[in-house]
Amino acid sequence: MATVNRNGKIEPTAIYRQILEAAGDIKPIQIVIASSANVFAGNEIDRSQVQQFVGLLTSITIVANGSLVLCSHPSLSGISSGTGLSGTTQWHNAVRARFFMKGVKPEEGEQPDTDLREIEFKKNQYGKISDSIVLRYQAGMYLPVPGASIDKLAREAKAEEIFIELLRRLTAENRYVGYKNSPVYAPAVFAREDEAKKAGITSADFAEAMRRLFAANKIWNEQYGRPSRPSYRITLKT
Repeated sequence: MATVNRNGKIEPTAIYRQILEAAGDIKPIQIVIASSANVFAGNEIDRSQVQQFVGLLTSITIVANGSLVLCSHPSLSGISSGTGLSGTTQWHNAVRARFFMKGVKPEEGEQPDTDLREIEFKKNQYGKISDSIVLRYQAGMYLPVPGASIDKLAREAKAEEIFIELLRRLTAENRYVGYKNSPVYAPAVFAREDEAKKAGITSADFAEAMRRLFAANKIWNEQYGRPSRPSYRITLKT
């Protein structure tokens, strides 16, 4: 969309002019361009060139009377620092808002959830910087997880992990648990175990974890005892 002339000035290309004209005709609410490396032939660490290029993009939003999102891949230093940047900080300074989508690091000893992402808002000149948004990959799309935070999701994952761990251990010890309120109610039994106390997982946490594990078909109620008066116990789904 833009190149650099001999004097170091950013000049729009024919593709840019086509997009500018189409934006004025169609008036889209939002335009998304991916990624900056594919449309910007200048030097990403040159503040002046970056500022000129962002100015060209601003012209598109003006004629469209909408918004424009430019996607960009962070550098290794941008990932490690958490800024999500690559090149000059003018990529941050020149725009009105910026957010960074990143993976979620698991706690030590936990398995990573590769379907989980977090959006962190780094800048928003037309409003307050919002809380992070948690997304989960489903059916080819990243969808918001309602009312979720990274801490909440990590706690839920930990509760499910310990639930399965305790269910496996207690079953091996012939200590069976059930899903109904009783002396062997699984959430209450598990909450008394050392693993749960160490992790701070309560009976209520285990109750929610049990519901999710049933829904995910990871556990089920196995029938045992006399056929005329059957009983049920929770076991892992094989």
